Amino acid sequence: MPSVPPPLSCLEDNPLVYVLYAGRPGPEVERALADCAPHLPRLRFDVVESEAQVLARLSVVAGSGPVPDLLLVDCQSPGPNALAIARTLRGRLGLTVPIVLISDDDGVVATAAQLALSDCTITRRDDRASLAGVLEDVARQARFCQKGSRVRPATNHRQLVLSAGPTVLYACGVDGQSLVPLWVSDNITRVLRFSPAECLAPDWWVSHLHDADRARVLEAWPRLLAEGSLLQEYRFRDGQGAVRWLRDHKRLLLDADHQPLEVVGNWDDVTAGHALAERQRLHATALESTRDGVVIADLTGRIISVNPAFSEMTGYAATEAIGRNPRLLQSGRHDRAFYQAMWASLTQAGHWQGELWNRRADGEIYPQWATLSVVKDEHGQPTHYLGVFTDLSKLKHREEELEHLAHYDPLTDLPNRLLLRSLLQHALERAQRQGGKSAVLVINLDQFKNVNDSLGHALGDELLLGVTARIKARLRHEDAVGRLGADEFVAILEASQDAENAESIAGDLLAALAPPFVLADGHETYARASIGISVFPQDGKGANDLLRSADAAMHRAKQRGGNQYAFYTGELGHGALQRLEMETALRRALIQGELVLHYQPKLDLASGVIVGAEALLRWQRPGFGLVPPFSFIALAEETGLIVPIGAWVIDETCRQIRAWADAGQPSVMVAVNVSARQFAGGELEAVLATALRKHAVDPRMLGLELTESMLMAAPEQATERLDALRRVGVAVALDDFGTGYSSLSYLNRFPVDELKIDRSFITHIVSDPKAANIATSVIALAHRMALKVVAEGVETETQLSYLRKNRCDQIQGYLFSAPVPADDFAALVSQGQCLPPTQAHAEAHTLLLVDDKPHALAALHRALRAQGYRVLATGCPHEGLNLLADNDVQVIVAAQRMLQMPGTDFLTRVRLLHPDTVRIVMAGYSELESIVDAVNQGAVYRFLTKPWEENQLRGHIRDAFDYYEAIVRPRTARGGLP
Repeated sequence: MPSVPPPLSCLEDNPLVYVLYAGRPGPEVERALADCAPHLPRLRFDVVESEAQVLARLSVVAGSGPVPDLLLVDCQSPGPNALAIARTLRGRLGLTVPIVLISDDDGVVATAAQLALSDCTITRRDDRASLAGVLEDVARQARFCQKGSRVRPATNHRQLVLSAGPTVLYACGVDGQSLVPLWVSDNITRVLRFSPAECLAPDWWVSHLHDADRARVLEAWPRLLAEGSLLQEYRFRDGQGAVRWLRDHKRLLLDADHQPLEVVGNWDDVTAGHALAERQRLHATALESTRDGVVIADLTGRIISVNPAFSEMTGYAATEAIGRNPRLLQSGRHDRAFYQAMWASLTQAGHWQGELWNRRADGEIYPQWATLSVVKDEHGQPTHYLGVFTDLSKLKHREEELEHLAHYDPLTDLPNRLLLRSLLQHALERAQRQGGKSAVLVINLDQFKNVNDSLGHALGDELLLGVTARIKARLRHEDAVGRLGADEFVAILEASQDAENAESIAGDLLAALAPPFVLADGHETYARASIGISVFPQDGKGANDLLRSADAAMHRAKQRGGNQYAFYTGELGHGALQRLEMETALRRALIQGELVLHYQPKLDLASGVIVGAEALLRWQRPGFGLVPPFSFIALAEETGLIVPIGAWVIDETCRQIRAWADAGQPSVMVAVNVSARQFAGGELEAVLATALRKHAVDPRMLGLELTESMLMAAPEQATERLDALRRVGVAVALDDFGTGYSSLSYLNRFPVDELKIDRSFITHIVSDPKAANIATSVIALAHRMALKVVAEGVETETQLSYLRKNRCDQIQGYLFSAPVPADDFAALVSQGQCLPPTQAHAEAHTLLLVDDKPHALAALHRALRAQGYRVLATGCPHEGLNLLADNDVQVIVAAQRMLQMPGTDFLTRVRLLHPDTVRIVMAGYSELESIVDAVNQGAVYRFLTKPWEENQLRGHIRDAFDYYEAIVRPRTARGGLP
């Protein structure tokens, strides 16, 4: 409570004031005491002259003598040390008696502050007014203490009653607008955990008021003075820091002049009542706010209360429901037995819980979850019934939606895989009972991914809806159709008596899908399908078997080009099983290190030495031996395993290059093949950089081989990717060139280093003019673009010779070496294995004679024996092509009439394969017509008739060589230009 003391004039009695003076009082002190005498008639003034006497007088045990109310210490007196006395009293003894230091020295103030004696009053010896004021303050405090003693209970009985009661009594003096605590009952220790002494501190009450209530409580003080009493409730912190609610009732006591004399009051702890009221408020708020309907009825069943949620749920306002029986909600869906069981549980067990169907005010029937309970009083007797209801209509609707989503495709609303299996199993059971058949059609759209990629998924979904509509329109009412996912549908044909019926429907479905689909944005697109058919019971006994069989048949139809149907056969099932086993084994192979690399040398045709290699993948499959790549690469591409396999190939190649370098082997560049998925995936550059950095390999020692079809799938993006690969530093080769698009415009833009001629052209390069023409054209084109040319699949000496003659740069093939393990390849390089050198012939002119009649060949040999020609002869046109590939021939003489090939056909082929030759045909007059055509087409330089004359023959041969030297050789030197 406020601690400002009342003025001295308010005191009615004259209390005893005991002052202890340490030192020798001078005349100023004596005059100050004289000034106070009229106001303090009972002033006791004792003088001591030493520090020990002061401590002895102030240390008197209570009850053995009076204790001074004030200590005056004279700092100028030679006896006591004023500051030492003050420190001892405050520090060691802990006494709180007021101390006044009398000193004329201003330095005493600073010294007292340094010694933490800030509560000591300092006055000057000549300041009589200040000293008198101190004495009056002491007298005033004594007056209040005496009044407090008069208010205390007079008997032990009254004290015991107060201590045992819950109400705390207190008394306060009135000091103007403030209260001074005088007394508090001892039970405050039990009630609020404070000692009575603590409660008499001036600021105790104010400091423990709750912060949120302090201003409100203090502002009500004028009401107490005006009205004579004040009742307040506020929060108060007890001695343990807990917040209590107190009810404080103050009453003002007046003196004879009707002036405020004292305030008496009592505190009651009402914390429990406030907590109960708060709980009741929360319960009422919860009842009003809950989304569950609540109804309270008396024991007769009459409704006496409902909450807002009940009205919202049922449509009945509170005024409409109160006073009526809950039977107004009955829907009629439950019989009498149901309600009898409900009431039996309610009366016997005191509660019932379950699902009810009730009726709203508008007549709608809805489900709800009801909890009914019996409310009992403190004696356990029933007083009311309580019902709590949860509306289940939305939950039921949501459950139905989830049930639908669990069994139907969200886009097409067709049965999904789960429901399809169930429908199929039921159809098979019916077919088995009736001795009939059923068929399953798996329908997969061809190239549907292209629609999503080009038009977007929204239009792709629209196309799927159109396909769904056409499929449903073609099927019968008893048939079922569902969507397995993505672009795959399943049709179940019940009562399909034979395979022909299923075949007819499959054909009709393909025809139904044939017309174009016009999408919302105006695009016109097509949806073609591959359909697989399986028939119960021959293709499977259960739903899973039939679906698996139809799926295998669908893949067969897709392999044949799509837009067709195929029936399941046992061979397909076996193939599907093998495929699954191989996929599993291939995944295991990558983990268990069953993949190996073999290396096929690349040789330079000019020097014949090994200048590089191609790393080729092999699979060392347990139980199968070394599996070639064509057996598993396609499966790896389809399953996506080609990406991690490709990354392993790059890493392993770099590791091997580093191993050869560390072993001191000559360095050669090694090329690896890159798959379409790996190239399009976007991680190839990172894989390359990681492997090169990991094994410290120069990027120039690694090459990549990509097919032209891979690049032409998306030329613009391919160019960007190739530029990125070139920045890594690796070389890039265009593999299988000539088998794909071979777009010269894009070839000019693709940043590649070499072209590889596909083996399909090399195989027949000696005998097939078309293959030879493609090969030689590629060589010429590459050289004009400053690209190297590598011919792969070289297996014969004639192929090698032909490629040499046409200035191919490098070859690889079984002629020199098959793909070999790393150690064997290293041995080939270190041993200096190379191609045999080109045979040089001293003869300036070489002549080839071709005639399948031995005597004719012998005659020609004799006629030309002494002419200085190098003569090659054969009786087989095909052998003649090989000789041309192996040798530099200038003039060719061939007989027209040969069993294997007419001479003009042979020379026509030679013209295409070896255009820089002079070609002569020998024939009878009856064959002149075909020969003239050959001459006109440029296949034949001239023809000779049979029988021939030797000198004439020699002259024609000599003229042919002259023509070669004068016309053909210079033209060849100019690169074919005129």
